[in-house]
Amino acid sequence: MRIGAHVSSAGGHHLVFERARAIGAEAVQLFISAPQQWKLPDPGDEQVGLFCRQRDAAGIPAFFHGVYLINFGSQDEALLGRSIASLKAYRHFAGQMGVVGTIFHVGSHLGAGFDEAMVERIARMLGDVLDDEPDNPSLLILENNAGQGNCIGGKFEELGTLIGGLGGDPRVGVCIDTCHAYAMGYDLATDEGCATAMEEFDREVGFGRLVAVHANDTKQPLGTFRDRHENIGEGHIGIDGFRTLMAHPAFREVPFLLEVPGFDGKGPDAKNIRRLKKIRSELGIEAPKLPPISRLAQAR
Repeated sequence: MRIGAHVSSAGGHHLVFERARAIGAEAVQLFISAPQQWKLPDPGDEQVGLFCRQRDAAGIPAFFHGVYLINFGSQDEALLGRSIASLKAYRHFAGQMGVVGTIFHVGSHLGAGFDEAMVERIARMLGDVLDDEPDNPSLLILENNAGQGNCIGGKFEELGTLIGGLGGDPRVGVCIDTCHAYAMGYDLATDEGCATAMEEFDREVGFGRLVAVHANDTKQPLGTFRDRHENIGEGHIGIDGFRTLMAHPAFREVPFLLEVPGFDGKGPDAKNIRRLKKIRSELGIEAPKLPPISRLAQAR
């Protein structure tokens, strides 16, 4: 189990590895374009090379997070076209830069309903993204949401249905966001609730598709359908709740990526990392062995 974080890529995507190691992160997530704009990423050959050298030197896995504007549930053909183009670009560079995959929200059906026709449409578009580069090993990683605004994928069943619509394509994985799951009513903070939730996940999706966790505490009570991230141990899941879910065998080999506000308000930080590492140690879960930080300087 790696403890990682979403890190700023300002000034150069390759800088995320130094920033990650500075806070003790063992995995990293980043944007490669502005998350609230449709402008397609274009790192350039030099930046791609720098990123790959720093990734190899750091010895930690990287994940992309897709832009927030993506919505495969829309009826707007122009928006759908932009969504497809954005995800294709992210997946292209994920393949070039040795990134595990791109984590993204499917979007909202905007009241149209999550029916068979909607599943077929979304599966067809995601299939188009995957088929654009059939030999690209990077994954498309569906993220669960908090259930607000007719969003698709709040229930594990919906994620499983989408994967089924893609014929169970092995290039599709899932990221569980702990805050979103809690908002949907999955009580990951108690032994019984966590066991029940993960039984449902295994039945509908399968543990083999779980490739990442967005580790976020929540400002909101259970089942409120509100996405409000909180620092680890400061919200309704709490330290005991994270101890419960981290103890579940489904999470044993899965990287945890923090998307918390940070104790200084500047995003994931060393204090949040230390809190999860302390739980991991108390559970007797082995930490990964990482190369020395000096290798990052040598790789420039």
